[in-house]
Amino acid sequence: MDKELLTESLVLADGDDRLTPRFYEILFARYPGVRPMFSADVRSQAAMLRTAVVAVLDHLDDPAWLTTTLGDLGAKHAAYGATAPMYDAVAECMVAAMEELGGEAWTPEMTAAWSEALGAVAGLMLAGYPEELSA
Repeated sequence: MDKELLTESLVLADGDDRLTPRFYEILFARYPGVRPMFSADVRSQAAMLRTAVVAVLDHLDDPAWLTTTLGDLGAKHAAYGATAPMYDAVAECMVAAMEELGGEAWTPEMTAAWSEALGAVAGLMLAGYPEELSA
């Protein structure tokens, strides 16, 4: 993964801290069935998501941290009722928010880099699911 491109594109898409709030707007518009899984005010959730994205980028070269931390986070999401297909929806909506907020400066290479990164994150999170929920 290209850590420099991921970091550069995150700064581009999130220059005004709008990325994660916009992500939730897109997620709820495209997948209204997930809305009940969240509180009415998603600001704190958006802040936690932003912190998690930055932490993953900061630890991109630390596979042990990524495996343990994302596996634990996956186990929590399993308990919340998140299913494996929801990870694809999350990645789709996060990339859509990035493309929108990145504007004309956003590139296909950035989309590809984030699609790869979010797929890897999903895989590590799903690895933390109890066996009966991981399929």
